[in-house]
Amino acid sequence: MPMLEVTNLSKQYSGVAALTDVTFAAEAGEIHAIIGANGAGKSTLMNLLSGVTPPSGGSIILAGETVRFASPQAAQAAGVATVYQEFSLVPQLSVARNIFLGREPRTRFGLIDPARLTADTQALLERFSIELDPSAEVSSLSVAQQQMVEIARALTYASRILILDEPTAVLSLTEQENLFAIMRRLRADGLLILFVSHRLEEVLSISDRITVIRDGRKIDTRPTPGLTIADIVSLMIGRTQNATPAPHFAPEDAERYTIDYTTSRGAQRIDIRRGEILGLAGLVGAGRTSFARALAGNPGPGVTVEARIDGAPLSLKTPHEAMRSGVVYLTEDRKRNGIFARLDLVANATAAALPGIARWGIRNHRAELARSRAMLEQLRLVASGLTIPISKLSGGNQQKVVLARALLTKPQLLICDEPTRGVDVGAKSEIHDILRALAAQGTAVLVISSESEELLALSHRILTMHDRRFVAEIPINQASELDILLAASGGTPAKEFS
Repeated sequence: MPMLEVTNLSKQYSGVAALTDVTFAAEAGEIHAIIGANGAGKSTLMNLLSGVTPPSGGSIILAGETVRFASPQAAQAAGVATVYQEFSLVPQLSVARNIFLGREPRTRFGLIDPARLTADTQALLERFSIELDPSAEVSSLSVAQQQMVEIARALTYASRILILDEPTAVLSLTEQENLFAIMRRLRADGLLILFVSHRLEEVLSISDRITVIRDGRKIDTRPTPGLTIADIVSLMIGRTQNATPAPHFAPEDAERYTIDYTTSRGAQRIDIRRGEILGLAGLVGAGRTSFARALAGNPGPGVTVEARIDGAPLSLKTPHEAMRSGVVYLTEDRKRNGIFARLDLVANATAAALPGIARWGIRNHRAELARSRAMLEQLRLVASGLTIPISKLSGGNQQKVVLARALLTKPQLLICDEPTRGVDVGAKSEIHDILRALAAQGTAVLVISSESEELLALSHRILTMHDRRFVAEIPINQASELDILLAASGGTPAKEFS
């Protein structure tokens, strides 16, 4: 008997079908990957299985019993726990409080028992080799560390099914390997893991079977052994993937940004030309985002940055000044810093470009709608309309709206921090094409990515950071994943940074 059976499961929103007659089964002691392009219906399916929203039709059968969860709490009580791509932590509380929130051990007087809470948290973290301080405030943690808190919390619930929605998107290689070790241990204990990921190489390495969703319908369920990335891509998008075009190279005499970056680790200088895509590699915590935020007018304590374009200084004291100087930052943390969840797509897309769209200081709604529609069509956004809240979109489509906002400011130096995090292969290719087109038009593009393959496909040069310093510069015709990983890990790079 399968642990989970889904039969003719459907979901409609305001008459629009998000999921139609999806049927599949998954076994206990299995890692079952759910794959599909952005907007394919994966998030809708996960929401139905985890009790976030009820189905419009069909049935969910858990260990032979038909269930209908009225809430996520009901799903958790039935042994179904979910780690969402977008975090749901309370930043002001500690790691321990977040992990056991609402279920904290109590004294006989009904008060939270801090000693037992810390001990229970420490035991859980040690059991799964998660390196976190139970007393640390979540707001002080990196995005990757917050993801591990989410996973640890789910492990306290799950007894039958664990749903992981893009769990590796912000994890370092070491953290990914640790997560996969945890997943294999849980599989051996008889847990069913539903694994949603856009990183197809991970799907091939960790899953037992895959179910592919396209346009709200199940396309196929297949055993993973013997499949290739090309096979999966073809199922996901209904066609074979086009070859990656060769990057456009910036002319040698193009205008050049010279950037002086100073931290407690010393002062360094880098440069980037108009028309160039400069990749920035490094492990989580290497300092890439700190550098990007400083360049975009938001330096951290003890950090200074100065930039010139062909010798002329730029004003970068605040994000507003940086934007006026043509320096625009695309955040890695879409939920906390990238979207206005309650506002519609037009408002989200045009938020940073309003000064250039307004007439005599008054908002021009017609122009906002026209410009946002044109940009979102160019980015191939999948949405039922432009007036819906952005929170209703999948993570990948939210990312397209955030990218549209950056592009509508007409940046001269665009900083993209993990621009394809949580984005499927089809949308990733489209975003890559947009960035190449920007470079070909003369925009300087800085791309921060944890995926070496992405940097190798996009960049003209690759800089690598380690311990908050630039340690290697690698021309693309000399670059390899080994060189990037070696430099990022603190080893001897192929070409040391000077």
